[in-house]
Formats: sequence, C-alpha cells, structure tokens
Amino acid sequence: MQQKTKKTSQQSKKNINTEELKNTILSQEEKKQYYSSKFEKIEARVKENLKNQNTDEALKDITIGAMVVWSSDIHYELFEKDVRVRFRIDGILVDIFDLTQKEYKWILERLKYSAWLKLNILDIPQDGKYNVKIDEEKKVDIRVSTLPTKYWENTVCRILDSWKTIIDFSDLWFFWTSERMIQKIIHKKTGLVLVTWPTGSWKTTTLYTMLSKLNTRDKKIITLEDPIEYELPWIIQSEVKEKNWFSFETGLKAILRQDPDIIMVGEIRDFETLMTATNASLTGHLVLSTLHTKSAAETLDRILSMGLKPYLMAAALDTIIAQRLVRRICPHCKKEKEKTIEEVAIISWMMEEIGMKSLWTDNIKLYEGIWCEHCNNSGYLWRVGLYEIISLNENIRNIMRSGGTSEDIIREARNGDLITMKEDGILKAIQWHTTIEEILRVI
Repeated sequence: MQQKTKKTSQQSKKNINTEELKNTILSQEEKKQYYSSKFEKIEARVKENLKNQNTDEALKDITIGAMVVWSSDIHYELFEKDVRVRFRIDGILVDIFDLTQKEYKWILERLKYSAWLKLNILDIPQDGKYNVKIDEEKKVDIRVSTLPTKYWENTVCRILDSWKTIIDFSDLWFFWTSERMIQKIIHKKTGLVLVTWPTGSWKTTTLYTMLSKLNTRDKKIITLEDPIEYELPWIIQSEVKEKNWFSFETGLKAILRQDPDIIMVGEIRDFETLMTATNASLTGHLVLSTLHTKSAAETLDRILSMGLKPYLMAAALDTIIAQRLVRRICPHCKKEKEKTIEEVAIISWMMEEIGMKSLWTDNIKLYEGIWCEHCNNSGYLWRVGLYEIISLNENIRNIMRSGGTSEDIIREARNGDLITMKEDGILKAIQWHTTIEEILRVI
C-alpha cells in the first residue's frame, strides 16, 4: 500500500501542476458553517435592551459579544427591509442576527454620539472612535466608519484590543529561521524595515511588537500613524491629518527634526514618503513601515516602480517581512485526518523546494478540526501567521546595484534562510497548526 501511495504521489508531481493540485484539494474540502448558541444569546440580550430603549447596553452587548467569539470587526449592513449584523471571525464574515431599520436607527445614533460623529450628516462618510469599558481594569477602543448607501448608512466597527497587540515574538508563529532574522532587527541601528501584505494581516501587531522590543530608555522612538490604533508607553505617537496638510510626507520631515533614533511610519503611499524614509535610514535612523504588496519579491518591484533608484534601495533597505494570516485548527476538536493523494503530492513538492527531500511524506500526519462550541462549529479557532522574510546581505545588495531582477534576488536569498510563505504554511500544516486547505485558500 505504501509503495502504491509513493508511486501515485510521484506520478502526481510529474503530471499535475500546482494550480490543478490546489483546485482539486479545495474542491474536496468540507465547508463548515459558523454557528454557535452564543450568537442567539447575543441577539436575545441586544433585542431585550432595545425593547427597553437601552441603546447604550445594547451596543455594549454587541461589542462584548463580538469579543467573546473572537471577532475583529462588527458590520452593520443595510438592505431594503432590514439590517444584518455580521462579525468578522478569524477573517471570515459571519451572519449573527438581523435588526429592524428602527432598531438600527437607535444603534446608529448611539454609535455616532459615542464616536463624536455628526448625527445630522447622512450623505458623506464619517470616521470616529470611542471606548467601551469591559471591566474595572480594561477598556477597548472601537474605530467607527460610516458609509452612505442606497438605503441609508452602512457602519463598520473595528475592535482595537490593545491587550492583544503587543505580544512576544514566539506568539507571532515565526518559523525558527524567520524568528532569527526578526531578532537581528532589534540590534540594528539604521536601515529600512518593511512589513507588507493587505489590511488585517497583523502588520500593526508585528510593528508594535518590534517597537516594544526596541523601546529602551536610551532611545527616542516616534511613530506617524493614520490613525493611532493603540497607545504605546514611552513612545511619542503622532497622527496624520490630511485635511490639515499633515501627511506622511510632511509628518516624516517634521519627525526628523525631533532627533529620533527609531521612526515608525504607518504606511508608505507615495514616492515622496518613500524617499524621505530612505534618506532617514541612510542618515543614522532605523525606520519601520508598511507597504501593500503580495510578497517579498513583489515589494522589490513595487519600490522600483515608485521611482527609487536601485543603488538607493540597496543601500537603505535592510529587511522585508511579508505576512498573511490563516485560521488555526481548533485545539478542542482537533483530530487526525486521512491524507489525500493531492495533499501528499503538494507536501512532497514543497519539501523538495526547501531542500527536505529526505522527509517521507507517508509518515507525515495531518489534522483537522471537527466542530465544537469553542470554535463556533467551524473547526478553526484564532489564527496563525505565515511569513516570507528577506534579510539583505552584500550579495543581494550587489544584485540590486547591478540591476538584477526580483527573481535573481529571491534566488540568492534562497541560499540563506528564506522560505516562501506557502512553504511556511506547509511546514505549519505538518506541525498540526493549520490545514492544507486553509493555506491554499489564503495564498
């Protein structure tokens, strides 16, 4: 039986490309619907408080309920006859309950009042922030965004729980080679460090965690953010205000006159900000920032397309951290699953890519979550990070200066500690943290 599996998996690697493997594996995945008795309890409490016209408690019940089920965002989506309340749980939007338009009007008025938004403005977007007192020691910030729509105003609330933001590197789920590269950043004096990938992929968490390690009393750290999401002790934080002509570019120039050692720029959006950050890193500062790209390799192409000269990029850039989040298998209902031929084939192919040809795929175990109340019957609970990190060495810098392509740079980085994001995901799957399906769905 083992010989048959090996022969079939080898034949699969030769005859099936990775895209076909991905489509086959995802088509075989059993889709689980998020559901929990907690959803019904949240709805019952909210409806009861709204019936008594206690909108303050109703809003608090929605917020605390969202936190109980590990939600990052609360969505109020308005349709012709009703309003749907949805929570983003582990990156997936989940329907929780419906409100009548009258009930939503009460909630929206309380939201606007709490976030210092104008109650009579309905035809332009508004942004605000307020906090909810959870207990005697803990408050949670809520960032509110309204959007005029055909029927009225949609609202999205982002939960900013600072207690979960600054964590240890070990809690960010770095593979040991990646963690080693991250630890080296803590001892850097100068250079440009970029964290990339889309919104909601823990870029802020990674940056704040690095800042917490860099934050010693002999260093001055200044951040420029849009907006300030969490307050950091002993760090000077400044917020961009575009309407007052205080942009990332002008703010960064002002920060350089404040004699900082370390600068964190929330996002590099244009050539001017990129150039100022580059010059800052070349004149004795460690600069941390973010860029919206899909991979470490694409970051290099994006920087060049923004107009930065290759020799400047080679001199300034120190590290690129590309990251993405996948759902973690629920530890309460985890069990071993039977591997498919396609899963064996793709694992074997990935192992060979990172030089682990001696690893017998037949001996690898894969796990999945069945369902339970802890994970809202989804099989997943919380998320883990996947990373792709390029730490520049002299060989890579020489390739940049000579006009080499991003493929040349990646090829050289492979001679060091680089593992791609998909390979990091496969390694986490065979360590039973997530599933092959989840990795292929996200990347």
